Amino acid sequence: MNANELKLQLDNQKDDSLCASSDIGYVTLPLIMLSQRLLIKIGDLLDKKYNMSSSELDVLSSLHSAGDENYTLSPTKLYERLFFSSGGMTKVLKRLEHKEFINRLDNKEDKRSKLVQLTPIGKDIIEKSLPDVLKLEEEIFAHINSNDRKNLSNLLFKALDGVEQ
Repeated sequence: MNANELKLQLDNQKDDSLCASSDIGYVTLPLIMLSQRLLIKIGDLLDKKYNMSSSELDVLSSLHSAGDENYTLSPTKLYERLFFSSGGMTKVLKRLEHKEFINRLDNKEDKRSKLVQLTPIGKDIIEKSLPDVLKLEEEIFAHINSNDRKNLSNLLFKALDGVEQ
């Protein structure tokens, strides 16, 4: 279903007793569809060109932006930043380690855990793949002018703030 078909369907359901009291479908449904399509397109790009998942890109990006020259974080910091469960994080880290994009290092401050460090191969792949993802996102949103993008961003952050409270 494209955007025009969705809007037409929502307009036609206004008289439906279940939908008559709210216009929130005009917000949530396009937002969900947009999110799904973005994730699919980005996932396809990463899979085909880099043999990598979006989750793996998220971890590598977090390590790359860790704020230190060693590109190192604890698994706890990673899953807090990325909203992964510890089990989900473990699976992603194992795949990244197998691909040699990360190393697991002993944590001198906490002997019970290991740190996660971006390898030179991982640094190279993130520095190649992330610009491609950003280019794809630019193409997806190219029909929306800069002012409208800022307004959309402000509204989305405002909505997100309401969910977090």
